[in-house]
Amino acid sequence: MLPPNRPKKTFGISAWNGTEESDKIIIYGKSGMGKTTLASMAPSPVFIGLDDGGRKIRNPKTNEQLQFVNGVSTFQDVRDALRVPHIFDSYSTVVIDTVTAMETLATDFIIKTIPAKDNVAATNIESYGWGKGYRHLLDAMSLILQDCDALIRANKNIILIAQNQLARQSNAEGDDYLADMPGLYCGKWSIADRYIEWADHVMIIRDNGLTVGKDKKVKGGQNRAIFTVKQPYYSAKSRPLADGSHLPEVISFSKPEDDSVWQFLFGGK
Repeated sequence: MLPPNRPKKTFGISAWNGTEESDKIIIYGKSGMGKTTLASMAPSPVFIGLDDGGRKIRNPKTNEQLQFVNGVSTFQDVRDALRVPHIFDSYSTVVIDTVTAMETLATDFIIKTIPAKDNVAATNIESYGWGKGYRHLLDAMSLILQDCDALIRANKNIILIAQNQLARQSNAEGDDYLADMPGLYCGKWSIADRYIEWADHVMIIRDNGLTVGKDKKVKGGQNRAIFTVKQPYYSAKSRPLADGSHLPEVISFSKPEDDSVWQFLFGGK
């Protein structure tokens, strides 16, 4: 039985190749690793800036300032902006910088709009009872992915930038361990897992190797790189590209103007 006023759909069969859709990308890493700089070199990007990390960044290849959506300061603003697709007509890539900051905005949104038990105003995310507030948070953050999916279907790339966090990983075959992950909630209602599942590519920018100095202290490598395959000590992934190939496991990012990852992913477009 169809709902009232819902037209009957017709269905067909076609190749499921995603040629009419673009890429869903998560970039994460520690502060100062060049996440925003890297995103600035993606195809024709426009930013939804939720912290001030991008205000002084310029595209290192063109020296142009970043383009961003004015007036976004709340979680609802993010959703409203994403659902006005015509403002992105002149751009190929929409960047949210950062989803870590957006999670904080989502928490504020929930506290202000969803009452706690017995219709009492919530004061923090724990006001809803053990774990229940984080389920609300997962639901809210999942709405952003729905909004992004509509832009993906309109052939816009989506880049979500996140800070890095060290999170405990469950291991059914042995002891649990710590690993780097995108800076999103990782508890029972894991937002980090939901976002990683959604993305086509999850990339971490990190030092390419560690060295031991004369003082016997471990130091970061001299060359930053982008890592695209999951390891026990960090989360990453890469789905096959349109031609069936994969991104390299490690991609150079030793200089700010190094856009090798976009050359691999977009073929220089």
